[in-house]
Amino acid sequence: MSLAARMRQGSLFIGLGCLLLICASSIFNLWFIDTLHDTSFHRSQMIWLVVGAVGGGVAAGLDMAFIRRMGFSIYLALCVLLVAVLIFGREINHSRRWIELGPMNMQPSEFMKLGVVLMLADWFDSRRRTKEWPLRQLIMPLLLVGAPVVLINLEPDLGTSLCVSMIGGSIILYEGVRKQTLIAGALLLLVGVPIAWRMGAVRDYQKGRVQAWMALDENAVTQRRSARASQSEQALWAVGSGRMLGRDLDDARRSVLRHLPFLYTDFALASWAELFGLVGTLALFGLYLGVVWWAIYLANHARERYDALVAVGVAALIFWQFFINAGMVIGLLPVVGMTLPLMSYGGSSVLTVLIGCGFLVNIALRRRARA
Repeated sequence: MSLAARMRQGSLFIGLGCLLLICASSIFNLWFIDTLHDTSFHRSQMIWLVVGAVGGGVAAGLDMAFIRRMGFSIYLALCVLLVAVLIFGREINHSRRWIELGPMNMQPSEFMKLGVVLMLADWFDSRRRTKEWPLRQLIMPLLLVGAPVVLINLEPDLGTSLCVSMIGGSIILYEGVRKQTLIAGALLLLVGVPIAWRMGAVRDYQKGRVQAWMALDENAVTQRRSARASQSEQALWAVGSGRMLGRDLDDARRSVLRHLPFLYTDFALASWAELFGLVGTLALFGLYLGVVWWAIYLANHARERYDALVAVGVAALIFWQFFINAGMVIGLLPVVGMTLPLMSYGGSSVLTVLIGCGFLVNIALRRRARA
């Protein structure tokens, strides 16, 4: 076996190994959270992980040409579902993000992350260029990203809309854009964000979170400093109390974790950090970076441009979701509502990540078969 073939095989084992360890960590972490609140999220998560593994296996076994042909239909169907959510969706915590399917809730915005990846990969691959893209030729891909972002933000779901935007932006930057395009994009953000802030595109509670994080509003800062008023403050206490090597189960059960809301979803990392400390948290970060490295490796060694773009999109999906959630928990970013991939409880999120990883396995096996 050649060195290149051994590297490809090794990257597959590394990627799948990191995924398995993250899934095992998720079950343990949710089990601990269940002991705090007398719930059973870890059992439901096990079911979702099995279902997600089956979905990832299907994605790994399909012909990538077939996946490409289905990309537009998937994207269009998800756009329809995003509209349906705004009309018929179930409202939870003042947001309409879910469609009821019997005993389950489906969150179309999660699956749209993959829909955008497949759509942009097909669009760019069908328009091959050897030069960097000018802004006027990027209007269509920007619209393909912007349409679902607007619909998701109407739910409202600022975190997912930001994540979809960053996934699309990562694919566009990977394709290559002119320096003038980057400058124009930066200016557009500088002008557009304040306008969106003043025109009501950002909800009042979202503004409050940003103001508290940036210490721009005296009332928001006062609320943040109150003992139990701020999720981010409580999360920081939990992370800090883990110190270097973490705390034992009994000590952690008596900590602030019991009073931290959304512990099993948005703030699952706080529980992990308190249990395993800085060392365990960095080890978990290393597992995520291992999966992202695997995706980027596949992108750099893919023979098909479409495969490379899909791999970049999946890498961006996992990285940005991980980055936003981790930054939110440790106070580097405002609280926007974002799950930690596979670690947080949530069927739609688990299915999206594992199906995306199934695409990576598909690309890896396809690359090996043609080598």
